[in-house]
Amino acid sequence: MKLCIHRGTHQIGGIATEIATEKTRIIIDMGDVLSLEPDFVSAPLDIPGVTDTNGHCDAVLFTHYHGDHTGQMLRIRPEIQIYTGALAKDIMRLSSAHSYQKDEVLCKRMETIRTFSAGKPLWIGDMKITPFCIDHSAVDSYLFLIETEGKRILYTGDFRLHGVRGKTMDKILDRWVGKVDVVVTEGTTISRMDSKNVTEWDLQARLKAYLQQYKYVFVLCATTNLDRIIACARAVPCGKYSLCDAYQFELVKTVSEHWHEFSGFYEMPKLTYFHQDPPTRFTELGGLMFVRANSKFKSIIRQFDPGQSIILYSIWDGYRTKPGSSIPGFLALTDTWEPLHTSGHASPEDLRHVIEKADPDFVIPMHTDAPQKIQTLFPDRTVVLLKDGEEFLL
Repeated sequence: MKLCIHRGTHQIGGIATEIATEKTRIIIDMGDVLSLEPDFVSAPLDIPGVTDTNGHCDAVLFTHYHGDHTGQMLRIRPEIQIYTGALAKDIMRLSSAHSYQKDEVLCKRMETIRTFSAGKPLWIGDMKITPFCIDHSAVDSYLFLIETEGKRILYTGDFRLHGVRGKTMDKILDRWVGKVDVVVTEGTTISRMDSKNVTEWDLQARLKAYLQQYKYVFVLCATTNLDRIIACARAVPCGKYSLCDAYQFELVKTVSEHWHEFSGFYEMPKLTYFHQDPPTRFTELGGLMFVRANSKFKSIIRQFDPGQSIILYSIWDGYRTKPGSSIPGFLALTDTWEPLHTSGHASPEDLRHVIEKADPDFVIPMHTDAPQKIQTLFPDRTVVLLKDGEEFLL
């Protein structure tokens, strides 16, 4: 069996991983490179047999819908089957249809995606692939247990233990995964070895306090960070509004339709949506509004007393501090702004926890800009540091 990380051994995002036997070849994720530079265009990723006809590929599987994992979908030959979770597929379809640069070709390609279900094995050639739904800042994210030729590979994808569903990871590892031969793990936070993450429940509690202190609370967060949006909406007390635009409402509704039967957390929260202007009663009663850093929401926020308002910045801070960012000006619309965010990725300590439970013979880091630091987490394990395009034989 061969494993090759085509991109992502020494960077965060823009990743693609190949796992192949003599009979079967799959790719996991195929994303755009992340950058804070304005007008940046990701370098195309060329993989023989995937982006051209120089070879074969049986399938491409996406762990979740973030662009650094799916952004190069259209480079995949159209006859190659793509797989993802059912909810992730619907979110990608809604996001693509909503985009101001709607890509009809991409929309059509998304319609061809086949879906898998958590815990139900998927057979592709001689590979048994079992997806398990895990917590990340994208709902419907998956890790994969890949079994073939007597070997077991755990591909973690992006994950965390401090999210709404973080406790499910131990259940997955204890009940269904057990010991594996190889763990291919994300390592986004390895470069910040002392990083500690607050939980989504901590953020929800802080939001409740802000709602008592301020009449108007504006939350600037990623539109598809839907666990965050639902948790925030659930923090709003009776008698106050919880507002979003029609697009965010449709996304939350889609999540609820897929998952409300599995958890009460995903029952449709109290949300009122608007198209151009918020309801006039919001001025009287106050409450919470989800916003984005654009001219539409700038004009809306200016309608309210800045002394009674606060903007909660609920996105990775790098977007705020990058040169030329418009976000500082947006945050200045109210007298006060505060950060209200936690990472979508596992802390170094949580990475250690997962690796120890899976007890692999080999640990292969990726989705990290400091792979060499992972050895300090596992001094007694064999850590394999690959280069992009380098093959590992198992």
